[in-house]
Amino acid sequence: MLQMIVCDWNGTLFRDRLEETFFFGLCRRAFWRAALRGRVGKVGRLIGRGVRCYLAYRAARKDPQRTLEHIARIVGLLNPVVFAGLGREELDAYARAYTRKIQPLLDRRLLDPLARIAATTEIPVGVISAGCRRGIEVALAEAGLRPDFVIANEFRFDGEVTAGFDFSVGENKRELLADLLSRRGIDPADVMYVGDSPQDEPCFDLVGLPVVSFFADPADRARLARKHGAFAPTDQAAFEAHVRQAAAPA
Repeated sequence: MLQMIVCDWNGTLFRDRLEETFFFGLCRRAFWRAALRGRVGKVGRLIGRGVRCYLAYRAARKDPQRTLEHIARIVGLLNPVVFAGLGREELDAYARAYTRKIQPLLDRRLLDPLARIAATTEIPVGVISAGCRRGIEVALAEAGLRPDFVIANEFRFDGEVTAGFDFSVGENKRELLADLLSRRGIDPADVMYVGDSPQDEPCFDLVGLPVVSFFADPADRARLARKHGAFAPTDQAAFEAHVRQAAAPA
């Protein structure tokens, strides 16, 4: 019987696969702020790092097997010039504006059934993602789903100001999921994991109820369904029926 539902974020609940909307928005803010204040040196550093980040972003799009490696490189480039020095209130305001903007990019075919399951059962629904925890939590709340947990990367603070962005969730998602299940005393066989890409395969292998998202690349969708026995729903009704069936008492 189903005991927990765990979802990936990028490419699963949210169409963006690399969190580019969130981070590029922060980069634009940093550039225009430096330009308007006449900080020529800062503008130059932002342009230089922006070019290198764009090249890493292109590489990540072309090489899915090394996506997380390229993202870690982008975070390292942006930490000193974009992600450090943001006020807590400023970051919270940006996250709220960002989540309102991206609502059309969320997949209601998954979110609406998950919200109903969360509201009508005691089955915990949560997210494990290499994305940004702050953005994920606010976006899901705006969409009507308050997750039981979100395990993701997050900004670190020095008092009320950011000191950078910690990229600590990525290739270790299986280990984080296994630890979560162990702490809660849940058998992996009773867990549904919804994902979209090769990065999710270790989690597919761990759980008893793997599901491939609607946003998955068609070739990946077919391969993941075949290789891992993952359910690939054709529409929202099929997904909700699958969840309800798994949650029904034996």
